[in-house]
Amino acid sequence: MTATSPPLRGFQPFFRKELSEWWRRRAALVVFLAVGGLGTLGTLATRIDELFGGVPTAAMLDPTANVLGALFNQWILFAGIFASIGMLTQERALGTLAWTLSKPISRASVLFAKWTAAVAVLAVVAVALPLALSVGVATWSYGSPPDLGSVARFGLVLLALPAFFVALNLALATRINSQAAIAAIALGVLGTPYVIGGFVPAVAELWPSSIADMAVPVAMGDPVNLPALASWAIALIGLGIAALMLFNREDM
Repeated sequence: MTATSPPLRGFQPFFRKELSEWWRRRAALVVFLAVGGLGTLGTLATRIDELFGGVPTAAMLDPTANVLGALFNQWILFAGIFASIGMLTQERALGTLAWTLSKPISRASVLFAKWTAAVAVLAVVAVALPLALSVGVATWSYGSPPDLGSVARFGLVLLALPAFFVALNLALATRINSQAAIAAIALGVLGTPYVIGGFVPAVAELWPSSIADMAVPVAMGDPVNLPALASWAIALIGLGIAALMLFNREDM
């Protein structure tokens, strides 16, 4: 009887290696500085406008509204796209991908470890820490802390963005070697609902990246849009299956 290899053989050591790569290349620090810095400026937008002669209303001074309105969905989107475009292409170009696959590790483990490590790091440096920084800035600037429950729900929804775009970039990288091409396609996927939304609103609403649109409503207590969540989950699973099928066909 021939023993079969486990589908995630070698996952744990490769996952640890991927985590260390994010810190070694300082990619995690760059993402945090970019998202945290832009999010802080967005949180302070009302105070900045006040410096230039604006007269804020009481609603505009609400700390929770200023955190939720700091455009974190945009910054997290771009961080998820551009921080993950080289996950396979760089290793393939350097020859380390072929070397890795010569070791006792399955191709499923390579893809899943890269996706899991990227999403875990981005959850910390692109979502959790920037939002925590924004909460501190809002508390200092507006005189009271934001509603932490609302901010937490907001962050949980936004985690769906790097999860989707990391999976998309990995699937693209199984067949495309150009980081610029991968970024261009990912940006095209991001922009699709804005292009066709006026003609087919239902498609725009169910587009996987449109899940970001329900972050603020959910943070304010609205129910989750279940069709949008299901569409995102189906797209994520589909990308994972496609990536594995294409990667298994690649001859190293």
